[in-house]
Amino acid sequence: MLRSRDEAEGSEAASLLRLTAADWLLENARVVTLDPHRPAATALAVVGGRILAIGSRVEVARLAGRRTERLDCRGATVLPGLVDPHLHLYALAASAANFDCAGPGIRNVPDLLDAVRARARQLPHGVWLRGEGLDERRLGRLPTASELAAAAPHHPVRLRHRSRHASVLNRRALALLGSAEGVDPRAPGLVAGAEDALSRMVGPLPRAVLEEGLVATGRRLTALGLTAIADATPRTHAALAPLRRLMAAGSFPLRVYAMRPPGSAPWPPAGALNPGPVKIMVEEGPRGLRPAPAVLARRIAAAARSGAQVAVHSLGAATLVAALAAFAALPRRYRVGRRHRLEHVAECPPPLVRTIATLGLMVVTNPAFVHWRGDAYRAETAGTARRWLYRARSLAAAGVTLAGASDAPVVPPSPWVGVAAARTRRTAAGHVLGRGERLGAADALALFTTGAAEALAAPALGRLAAGGPADLIVVEPDPLRAPPDEVADARVRLTLVAGKVAWRA
Repeated sequence: MLRSRDEAEGSEAASLLRLTAADWLLENARVVTLDPHRPAATALAVVGGRILAIGSRVEVARLAGRRTERLDCRGATVLPGLVDPHLHLYALAASAANFDCAGPGIRNVPDLLDAVRARARQLPHGVWLRGEGLDERRLGRLPTASELAAAAPHHPVRLRHRSRHASVLNRRALALLGSAEGVDPRAPGLVAGAEDALSRMVGPLPRAVLEEGLVATGRRLTALGLTAIADATPRTHAALAPLRRLMAAGSFPLRVYAMRPPGSAPWPPAGALNPGPVKIMVEEGPRGLRPAPAVLARRIAAAARSGAQVAVHSLGAATLVAALAAFAALPRRYRVGRRHRLEHVAECPPPLVRTIATLGLMVVTNPAFVHWRGDAYRAETAGTARRWLYRARSLAAAGVTLAGASDAPVVPPSPWVGVAAARTRRTAAGHVLGRGERLGAADALALFTTGAAEALAAPALGRLAAGGPADLIVVEPDPLRAPPDEVADARVRLTLVAGKVAWRA
């Protein structure tokens, strides 16, 4: 029988590894491999960043040496390291440095303005006051430019919307943006569609602040059991320099797949830093799609012809229709087996489900949005349209490969909340949104393991197999057996990335 290259290399690596004593022995565990060839075991051995063996305690114990670290898991579950194929890494790193618009005690706009005044007093005059997580549903409404001007008269203010696709500015900031972009400084303050221009105008965080935030974010993510992520903000290779420095110094332990902007030059993998898909943003507004459908089709075609995996930001149904038409127009050789991705797919009318499957596209969905934002969706939609939101089961039944992602910091980065929400489809207020889109426990876990690894074009991740990478976690409870509410609060005891400790409780 023919074997894939990954299977052949894994078998050869496993044979070589068995000649060496283990670095780690994890014993007395419920090992869930997600590998159909050996789905379960009670012990596991690691050496040199790879899985040495999986089997019974007696079988694995023979591989111990004088320097082997043996961990009694006391019945806890060993899983492949979790994968988040769509979050915003630098934004997560910056969130600690920026003003938190959803911080403790901020319940309405007057509370927010009081917090802005307090923050402004801490900053030198003329320095940007940067905020994150602005949410009109939490506050009742958005603040106006005049209110922010009164709260921070000596600073330009940018409060970024929780969606990260719009910002509210004060008059100083609007005037600065207006001089460059033609925005009327008398506007109420909400600016949509100018996030790139705003980010350039505000400027980057100081290098030391960004790197400190990246290190803290790495600890936060590995403590949640994540071992690989995709940074979904498209960046050039040069813009990744702070992350490269930290990874080279061993200060950021996760594997990272960095999405690229259209037209960017490809760059080779370096250690745990890998090039990700070409990310194509699409915005829906009163004047239609930006870019227009014809331009979107040209960008998708150019990226596919270059050999890249393509990821298209798709929220509304209009974007999805345009993206599917563009992918359908690609020659088959640029589409089949490429793992091209649709990000979010917030709205998916029933006829489009089969089209997604026929085109062989993956969907990177956000089940945690049902929990964190589901009550807002219920207020904004009615009837059958609610069943179109963040589909899962219907897509899987049609043969679409699904992955789950947090999109953090749009919502918190916990993959466990995503796994639980995929099973329950329950909002924070306890309502069920799209009961028919619920997944079973195994399929929900696959969103953040095997499915997410497929989305990264890295099928060796997301599973445990002899000779494969030693990215694994020890966690309680078992997400395949525990009720969803317990899974949402899962406790990670140990995270290994390439056989090295990235987190230990």
